[in-house]
Amino acid sequence: MKWSGWWVVVVLAGVLSCTCVRAQIVNIEDQRRGFDTLGWYGQIDLGGNLTRNQNKVVSLNGNVRVDRKGTNQALLALADYRLVQVSGNNALNAGFLHLRYARYLSEVWRWEAFTQVQYNEQLRLGLRTLIGTGPRLKLISSGKNRVYLGILYMYEYDEVAEGTITYRDHRLSSYLSFSLFPLPNVVVNNTTYYQPVIPDFRLPRLSSITSLSVRLTDRLAFNTKYSITHDALLVQGLEDVPATTYEWSNGLRYSF
Repeated sequence: MKWSGWWVVVVLAGVLSCTCVRAQIVNIEDQRRGFDTLGWYGQIDLGGNLTRNQNKVVSLNGNVRVDRKGTNQALLALADYRLVQVSGNNALNAGFLHLRYARYLSEVWRWEAFTQVQYNEQLRLGLRTLIGTGPRLKLISSGKNRVYLGILYMYEYDEVAEGTITYRDHRLSSYLSFSLFPLPNVVVNNTTYYQPVIPDFRLPRLSSITSLSVRLTDRLAFNTKYSITHDALLVQGLEDVPATTYEWSNGLRYSF
């Protein structure tokens, strides 16, 4: 895609969203894309629903991503916001901003560094900031199918329950990820994270995220994603927040 002109495409109709409970881990693996040429790339997702029966339900979601692909390095920037209101009360209010830099060391190795800011009102997560770095290894490469392993160090700062609980943790952020293309227009992605606190490995954060994308046209695709996370450490002392959360979401994506 060439940035010869600026234009915005808004896709509102046909966007479905079923959010059962909100996930804590942002799945960056699902956000990675392969590009054939060097340069800048961009993408905008926008969605909204309005339902009026006994209650009025309003849902809004949107995200923006920017990629820069170079000969031996890459940059990824992501921003996401979601809001669901039922009769004026927030059933979901969450967002994040993520920035990641990668340096290619060889065909199978790369070194990455990232930072992230996140909040989630329903999990009573007022603020989460992350900074980390580490290697990423390509285990399998067959056609378009890929399997990756990442083992990164991460420093995490969390403010929970309106700032009354604060965590400052050093974590191992490891993951196994794969992308499969069973059909030319279908891609299946899965990422499983293991994020224990260092050196205490008794209460690790565990997460598994699976997504399916079906390309309808060259620019339009239908996406569905299911994620589940278990984090017993974050919810200690918070009886109203479950240790295990999950999410199922569906939508349309227009790429430009």
